[in-house]
Amino acid sequence: MAIGLAEAGATVIVTARTRDGAGSWPGSLDETIAAIEAAGGRGIGLICDHSDDASVKEVFEFVRRDHGHLDVLVNNVFASPDVMPVNVPFWQIPTSIWDTLHRVGLRSHFVASQHAVPLMLPQKRGLIVNTSSGGGVRYTFNVPFGVQKSGVDRMARDMAHELQPFGIAAVSIWPGYIKSEKLAAQPDRVPPALAKLIAERGETPIFAGRAVAALASDPGVMAKSGQILLASELAAEYGFTDIDGKVPPPPSRDPAPLSVFTPNLSN
Repeated sequence: MAIGLAEAGATVIVTARTRDGAGSWPGSLDETIAAIEAAGGRGIGLICDHSDDASVKEVFEFVRRDHGHLDVLVNNVFASPDVMPVNVPFWQIPTSIWDTLHRVGLRSHFVASQHAVPLMLPQKRGLIVNTSSGGGVRYTFNVPFGVQKSGVDRMARDMAHELQPFGIAAVSIWPGYIKSEKLAAQPDRVPPALAKLIAERGETPIFAGRAVAALASDPGVMAKSGQILLASELAAEYGFTDIDGKVPPPPSRDPAPLSVFTPNLSN
């Protein structure tokens, strides 16, 4: 996301818990800031734990103090267990899975948006993007995961209703199958059938970033406020591609569960 915005020349403020790559997963703030600068933007990295409201508040106080306004907020934070329960009936899933997924992946979107809007109101324009997926409309992994994705989509729709008089757009973006660093580091964290789909139809995270950059540059973005937008459909409209010059096929909006996500109700 950050690199896609950097390509458009944006100043990108990135939050993360790890500055120097000492965490258990690939990637760090320092690496991301270097990538932003290489892509033509200006990068600012701030340590933030999005499960901590005080930490989030400090980020937006920095934005107000050092920049005075905010044009775009991308809610792209997520937390999950080390191993995601897949096709496990909800009555067999620890309640802690619900809390882990929703405390950050849903609640923190709301908290960040609460802080962002006052920085957008004076200019009477702005864009809030929630990243989601088809898990919001069809069974994916487990019940708490689907509820989290559906909540992110609904949040964008309802925020758009309240923000419409102020010229601030709120949308939900669905990337396709993401070729993420986390998946590359631990390919067995998803079912083999899903891993095959990602290998065949996957897209880089930069592709979704280019979608956000295109939306942020569109003077008519308010016409899309409240909608679920697919990155591939936006590529066809705005004329951008993934880093290989291709446009990945869009994910399905069909609510029918994918064959790789069928709950094992025999347990």
